[in-house]
Amino acid sequence: MKRNILASLLLFVIALTASAQEQQNKRPHFSPEEFQAKQRAYITDKAGLSPEEAEAFFPLFFELQKKKFELERNARKDFKRQRGERMSEDECRKFVYNMADVKIEVAKLEREYTDKYLEVLPACKVRRVQHAENSFQRHLMKEMMEHRNNRPE
Repeated sequence: MKRNILASLLLFVIALTASAQEQQNKRPHFSPEEFQAKQRAYITDKAGLSPEEAEAFFPLFFELQKKKFELERNARKDFKRQRGERMSEDECRKFVYNMADVKIEVAKLEREYTDKYLEVLPACKVRRVQHAENSFQRHLMKEMMEHRNNRPE
């Protein structure tokens, strides 16, 4: 009797594990290339870029994204390293200023690339690209929330 219960319990656990793995495999996987393709298509459409304009603009756009990501990633590494530690007031002050410096560096990069964008696009299209980039982020968040709310529990 105990063996039957134990065997049934073991089969139940195996079935649950298999079901959980199947559900996990159905989740969409994040792909940076797919993200960039969606972002490019969305911005191209919303900003009304011609194929020629898109070809000139997006190498600059993705170059800036990569540089910003690297700056912010390094700052996040410092934050993660120090998150579990008790920090003195001076260490906290230094950390806060370092984070502000990262934001300043990102702003400088954005200014530098704005000048580069204006070399390949008219100012009104650069403005539309900026608006489309912000709109894409909101669109993506909305999409993620809808996916999250619609998935089976």
